[in-house]
Amino acid sequence: MTFLKKIFNGFQVFLIAIYTVISATLGVVFLLFGKEKAVKWASYIWSNLIFKTLGIKLVIRDPHPKSFYWETTRIYVSNHESNLDIPALFLSTPRALFFLAKRELKNIPFMGWYMQLVGMVFINRSDRSKAQQSLKRAGDEIKKGKNILSFPEGTRTRTGEMGVFKRGTFRLALQNNIPIIPIAIKGARECIPAKKFEINPGTIFVNIGQPVYPDDWEINQVDKFAFHVREEVKKLRAEL
Repeated sequence: MTFLKKIFNGFQVFLIAIYTVISATLGVVFLLFGKEKAVKWASYIWSNLIFKTLGIKLVIRDPHPKSFYWETTRIYVSNHESNLDIPALFLSTPRALFFLAKRELKNIPFMGWYMQLVGMVFINRSDRSKAQQSLKRAGDEIKKGKNILSFPEGTRTRTGEMGVFKRGTFRLALQNNIPIIPIAIKGARECIPAKKFEINPGTIFVNIGQPVYPDDWEINQVDKFAFHVREEVKKLRAEL
């Protein structure tokens, strides 16, 4: 990567930081209209600004009518390629998506504060007992009407291969009888490679699948349930 490209990428990152502060501030103002609208409007503004600045095109394959998203609350599960997955998914559904986020994100200035105010769902992974308590709170929030976004790999892929899906999201779904929507993302890793600081214009593809219901699995089959959803995400990604 040339020196000029590094400078340009650095300027793009600076702009994204500015967009984050502006969008988080607007999100707090939008709370006057309720948390659902605050998250949806703020995330829409933030995501569009990022994609326009980076020269990213988004292509969405969605078989569902708009009314589908308002039938019930769900957990949206996706593979994780890069930091661009989040704005891509924010723009992919007509409803607001709340995070299953690491507790450490609370400490990020502006964004962390905004996430707390609008009611993002934080998971404490420091020990098993606290993680279970966090999942119980997450289930309660979903029952209150929040749609949750989860990246069960836990981190972005470094190789391009999809990692193992961790149990937490699927235990949450089984314990609370919450449907899961599998989603596949492709192209985000090429726009922001995981192993180096580089931003490239390009196209991100999103493929939204059919609901997976937890009825067919017992609570002690959480690993099988997670594997099944992972296979569904792999199939969706292969279609892109």
